[in-house]
Amino acid sequence: MFQLKSLGGWLARLTLAGVFAAAVMHGQSAPSAKGGAQSLWVGAEYANLQAGFPVDSNVRLSGVGVFGNYNWNHRYGVEAHARFLNFNSWNGETEQNYLAGPRYTFLHSNKWRPFASFQVGMVKIQYPFSMGNGTSFAMAPGGGLECRWNRKWSIRGAYEYQFLTNSPNFTNEPKFGIKPNGGMLGVSYRLR
Repeated sequence: MFQLKSLGGWLARLTLAGVFAAAVMHGQSAPSAKGGAQSLWVGAEYANLQAGFPVDSNVRLSGVGVFGNYNWNHRYGVEAHARFLNFNSWNGETEQNYLAGPRYTFLHSNKWRPFASFQVGMVKIQYPFSMGNGTSFAMAPGGGLECRWNRKWSIRGAYEYQFLTNSPNFTNEPKFGIKPNGGMLGVSYRLR
C-alpha cells in the first residue's frame, strides 16, 4: 500500500516537472517550434468550365467549390477540391468534382506563387435532357497563380483540364470523349 502511494507521488512529480520543463523550453525560435514552412489553407472558389458534353460543344457550366492545400514546405504540397457546377445549366446538365493530388509551387515569393497540380478523383455528371447520369474517374492537370494579401489571406486564379475516363458510355460517343476544362477564381485563408 505504501509503495503504491509513493509511486503515485513520484508519477505526479514527474508529470509536473515535464509540464514545467515544456513551459521553460518554450523560448525556442518560432519557425523551428512550428515545424518550418508547413501550412494549411482552406478556401472557396467560383468556377466556369466548358462542359465537354456534348463532345466539342461550347456549353459552359458555372458553380462554386471549396478547396484545401497542405504544404510540406514552400514548394511541395497536396491540394483537394469539391466543386459543384450547378449554375448556367444547359437543359439540366450539372457536374460535381471531387479531386485531390500533388501541387508544386515554382517560385518562393512573399507575394506571388505560380503553381502546377495534377489531381485525380471522381466526377459526377447529370447529362442534359434527362438522358441519365454518370460517374467517371478523372485526371486533371492544372496550374495557376496565387497572390498573397498578407500572411493569412490570398487570392488565386487557376486553369484545369480534366480527362474523364470511360465517358460518356453512350452509343456512338467516343470513350474518353468528355474533357471539361476552364478557369477558377478563389480566395483562401491560412489556418496553420
